[in-house]
Amino acid sequence: MSSRYSAAGAHQRDLRTQLFASPNGNRTPPSRTASPYEPSASVSAKHNESFLSTLESQNNDEMESMGHKVAMLKTLGQKMGVEINKGIKLNDEITNTFEQGKVTLKNTYNKMVVMSQRAGITWRMWLTVFGLVFVWFFYIWIF
Repeated sequence: MSSRYSAAGAHQRDLRTQLFASPNGNRTPPSRTASPYEPSASVSAKHNESFLSTLESQNNDEMESMGHKVAMLKTLGQKMGVEINKGIKLNDEITNTFEQGKVTLKNTYNKMVVMSQRAGITWRMWLTVFGLVFVWFFYIWIF
């Protein structure tokens, strides 16, 4: 065991290649293939600096562009909020107007009923009058 790690022994790489040696003791190291991950040719520091500067410039441009887009979306959202609030207010006004109209029509109908009761005219007579007016308008419309 001590001969294995002695200075007189082979390098550690040779020990590993012994595992793949032929039984007759022929020690041929395995052929190496080129690795796709080998470092590329060394690039100068100046080139690296300019490349990083370019990347930083592109990053700044992208950040500015994104900032403008976010600002536009923010203003669009605010304008949409204003329009929604206007729509809600208009809807409330229309609802109030319809409620007032409903009350006005109800009061008018009740007053008309009271007036017809005081006048002594029955609803059948009113129906006859409105029927005659309708027939008159229909006759004029046809001829």
